Amino acid sequence: MKKIFEINKTIKPFKKVIKVEGDKSLSIRWVLLASLSKKKSIAYNLLKSEDVLSALDCIKKLGSKVKFIKNRCEIIGTGFNYIIKKNLILNAGNSGTTSRLMFGAVATNPIKTTFTGDKSLSLRPMSRVTNFLEQIGAKINLTKNNYLPVSIQGTQDCLPLKHIITKPSAQIKSSIMLAALNISGKTSLIEKQATRDHTEIMFKYLGIKFEKKINKNGQTQIIINGPKEIIAKKIHVASDPSSAAFFTVGALITPGSNIEIKNVCLNKTRIAYIKILKQMGGNILVKKVGKLSGESIGNIKVKYSHLKSIVINKKLAPYLIDEYPILAIAASRAKGVTKMQGLSELRYKESDRLKSIHENLIASKIDSSIRNDDLIIKGSHEQLIGNNKITTYDDHRIAMSFSILNLICKKPLKIDNLRCIEISYPKFKQDLKSILKNG
Repeated sequence: MKKIFEINKTIKPFKKVIKVEGDKSLSIRWVLLASLSKKKSIAYNLLKSEDVLSALDCIKKLGSKVKFIKNRCEIIGTGFNYIIKKNLILNAGNSGTTSRLMFGAVATNPIKTTFTGDKSLSLRPMSRVTNFLEQIGAKINLTKNNYLPVSIQGTQDCLPLKHIITKPSAQIKSSIMLAALNISGKTSLIEKQATRDHTEIMFKYLGIKFEKKINKNGQTQIIINGPKEIIAKKIHVASDPSSAAFFTVGALITPGSNIEIKNVCLNKTRIAYIKILKQMGGNILVKKVGKLSGESIGNIKVKYSHLKSIVINKKLAPYLIDEYPILAIAASRAKGVTKMQGLSELRYKESDRLKSIHENLIASKIDSSIRNDDLIIKGSHEQLIGNNKITTYDDHRIAMSFSILNLICKKPLKIDNLRCIEISYPKFKQDLKSILKNG
């Protein structure tokens, strides 16, 4: 039985200027691309979460050399000529991004690898990516036709094909793009619904040529004429907007509070939650200050606000997939009934997040219901008693979201696993204590 933790907390307003850690999506993408360059790549402010460390461990097993010197990470990669032993096992830990993107990188090499992961990752579907890689020529064996462990026998003779991606997923897109870098000929992929574009921005920053256009029907098309060489380059990783979302909501729901979060990545595909919170009446000011290694960055100022309920359209799901848990906390303090539509993809994250959010809201005496794939939350401004158990299902975003709800409870919530936060935000507890300490 897991030990129950109680968060040290103070119910009072807080005022603070903070900087959250480096972005996880950017960090993992840089690690994988740096491993595919033959010279030294350097990153500053690289996130050192468990997911990123899993990515680093995988590339080291494939022959890359990794070194940390103070606040920078150095990688000397292998190019696409991986140096491995026979039947190499790569453990992606909890990281869906690491596993799915690396599928594409190894598929175009004449090597055999087996990917494993933790219990949570082993329950997440992988065929959505591997189906495309089998089409180009890789031989792939999945557990129960969909899950880890996954064995991939790559080939240098992969086919340049046209791919149509019907399920909105930046991981599917990015995996194909990484494979295309080592395929002779023109690879084309079409997204019926646009997704996060960190991979395209990083390609452009690193000088990797590709064509991107919007077709007449509104679909996005990306064309890569390979093979492509990756030139090593220094990169500065912007602060993670998904991590910033927790403190944004914390300030919105804690009376008398205000906060400023500095140097946050303002990629338009990552800050849809800010627009949502503004629609709910949130007092949020975003000021762009420039670009950092291709990504727009800026500062986010937030003040306590009386929130109101809204309907969040399912079309926004690809841009809010990591923020729904903390948006649910905001909705719990909003006047009226908030409806979040089309959350089917939440069922395939680190936990069944739709279920995890709902069950823990109910446990916290918050009115919540699920209808098909919609989450419906009736908000209230009444003081929460707290003192109830929160079951995280080892999901870092559930743990962090209810740590924020804990700020406004009379008695501490009993969160069953805070360690899982290390997956994406190692300094979360430290930053949370920091804002409470200064009051």
